Amino acid sequence: MSSETFHVPEGLVRATTDREGATGNAWLAELPAIVARLLDAWDCEADGTPAHGEVALVLPVRRGAEPAALKVSFPHPGNRSEPHALRTFDGRGAVRLHEADDDVCGMLLERAGPETLASVASADQAIEIQGDLARRLAVPAPPTAPALADTTDGWLDELDRQTAALPGVVPDAALDRARDTIRALASDTTTTMLHGDLHVGNVLRADREPWLAIHPKGWRGTAAYDAFTVVAVRAGDLLETADPERAFVDRVRRFADAAGVDLELALACVQARATSSLLYERLHRGSWFAMLERLVQLGA
Repeated sequence: MSSETFHVPEGLVRATTDREGATGNAWLAELPAIVARLLDAWDCEADGTPAHGEVALVLPVRRGAEPAALKVSFPHPGNRSEPHALRTFDGRGAVRLHEADDDVCGMLLERAGPETLASVASADQAIEIQGDLARRLAVPAPPTAPALADTTDGWLDELDRQTAALPGVVPDAALDRARDTIRALASDTTTTMLHGDLHVGNVLRADREPWLAIHPKGWRGTAAYDAFTVVAVRAGDLLETADPERAFVDRVRRFADAAGVDLELALACVQARATSSLLYERLHRGSWFAMLERLVQLGA
């Protein structure tokens, strides 16, 4: 595949330009040549239609008889730890890393999917699968792994900016609980890895194992942090139950039991992350308001 015959998916173009502006446009212009160079360097050929997320292109490829996936991410600092995390996981609950080019955020990965965990009809079953993956991904972290604890200053600063822009949206008591949790996470001494973004779209059906995780943040820290993305993505149906808060707590408990993490810490992480997410959704006109408002009140 040459740079002349490769076309960047329109969805990735929109997401990148909306988020990154001129810097994103410059990266998009270089992306076909990056793909062509990596295909040549890793002796691969295209084997399907490119897919994408918000920050990366994923192209099905073959290297000889072996199916694989070529992933090229926008070179943001938040994407830099992914190959190091995949090396650390070494195929345990996550796709294997075959090759990496850190200069262009390129990776050659074990191919999985395209079916995601969203296809599982039972939300409870999906949560147990995610919890089991979170437990298996909690392998000893290398000393160089960035720590969840080191993200908390930025998280608090962002929360302050959000509340200044949207005063009164979140009750003071809920904001205090969220801040207390973030400050507690600043002292987290967990020595194992966590995924960091373990939603259903980041868990793919695979051949080597039934399900494998993709796109890890590569942080060192408590897997309780992942409880939010696990229970939030498919939680809208709980709003119609007689006791939504109890239903939310039951799902967090299901994840905590499968992941082997403390329930109270998992609930606190859900509440804190829901608080930040609610404010973000308000600022950016998102659509999760009703569900997030209930999660913000956890522990009230």
